[in-house]
Amino acid sequence: MKKITQGPMSITPRVTRSLSVSLLMMIMLALTACSVVRLAYNQADHLAYWQLNRAFDFNEEQSVQVKGAIRQWFQWHRRTQLPVYVPFLARAEKEALAPVSSTLACERRTELEGWGRKAIDQAVPAMADLVLSLSPDQVRHLEKHQAKTNEDFRDDYLEDDVQDRHKAAAKFVFKVAEIFYGRLNESQRDHVKIEIAALHLNAQNVYEERQVYQREFVQLIRKLSAQKATPAQAQAALRELFQQFFDPPREPLRSQRQQWIAAGCKLTSSLHQQTTPEQKEKAAQRLRDWESDLRILNKQPA
Repeated sequence: MKKITQGPMSITPRVTRSLSVSLLMMIMLALTACSVVRLAYNQADHLAYWQLNRAFDFNEEQSVQVKGAIRQWFQWHRRTQLPVYVPFLARAEKEALAPVSSTLACERRTELEGWGRKAIDQAVPAMADLVLSLSPDQVRHLEKHQAKTNEDFRDDYLEDDVQDRHKAAAKFVFKVAEIFYGRLNESQRDHVKIEIAALHLNAQNVYEERQVYQREFVQLIRKLSAQKATPAQAQAALRELFQQFFDPPREPLRSQRQQWIAAGCKLTSSLHQQTTPEQKEKAAQRLRDWESDLRILNKQPA
């Protein structure tokens, strides 16, 4: 799963595939086709479970507990978070019709990241319970799962030829941008390709970063097990790890993250400037449709 934490104001991917954000990703992926937003959201708990089970290979008792935790998480999300998304989308509709500066793109990205931080924090107690229940075989299963997703990432983004890597990154941006704007013309595609080639960071940087957090996650699981940690201790340790994910304390990860964010905001702004009035209207309409669907979801029982 390629992580997409950006909306119309920030479309360059920050690809990490951390298991800690799986639940949030179910929501963001549900918003890629407005005709099925409500259906996708109402089924997202099943998809979240499927993704997590692929990673951990739950036993029967864990399966029951995780399904219940995911259900509770979505009840919380529907009750407290969807009402926050609606005014954001209403504002974004208007912004999509006007020029978008790099500063504005980064402001909107910060808002989206804030949702992610809150969503992950809400999931920490259930994640801590799960981590403490994992057997050594399940931890090894997780490592194999990570290795498989890393192989997929290399196949998608780490071709030997640099030009092929640029093409893969540009293709991803095209796919996300066209959710909002519709088909990009050749001039717009060429613009994206030039911007991608000029980025300070590349897929190798992203790959190395994801490996760092995968290793740290596995090491933390084993450490908590060896220490026979309490749920409170596990929660504190997970929150510290997730905090480091959002705000890397060490170099070069800290500088890389800042450069990547700045580059994404710049690309978002410059691509939006390249779009036609018709494409801007299409983006606004897409956001309007999402807003309408979320208003309906808000009224449905959790």
